[in-house]
Amino acid sequence: MAYQIVGIDMEVPDDVQSQILEHIGKLDKFLTDLQDDTFFIRVALNRNQRNPRWTDALVDLALPHAKLLARGKASSPEHAVHLAVIDMERQLREYKERLKPFP
Repeated sequence: MAYQIVGIDMEVPDDVQSQILEHIGKLDKFLTDLQDDTFFIRVALNRNQRNPRWTDALVDLALPHAKLLARGKASSPEHAVHLAVIDMERQLREYKERLKPFP
């Protein structure tokens, strides 16, 4: 799985990156039927403009025929990514349902 973790106007420490990778690893169960080189996950973290104590997370998943985008907003970067991954799991379930052939 190819991934990129980016901090926009903020540093992302190594311990936060490892926790983000754990959350992203939960998406593997939805991507088992795809080859590793056919999708790319990008996680972008930045401070909320209205409330600097909050962090916005953007999880971008590029698939062969679709591009999925999920957002999370929380007081810590780990929790913001967790919320975005939950939304991404829902989107992946819907995407897989659309790919199933009609009976």
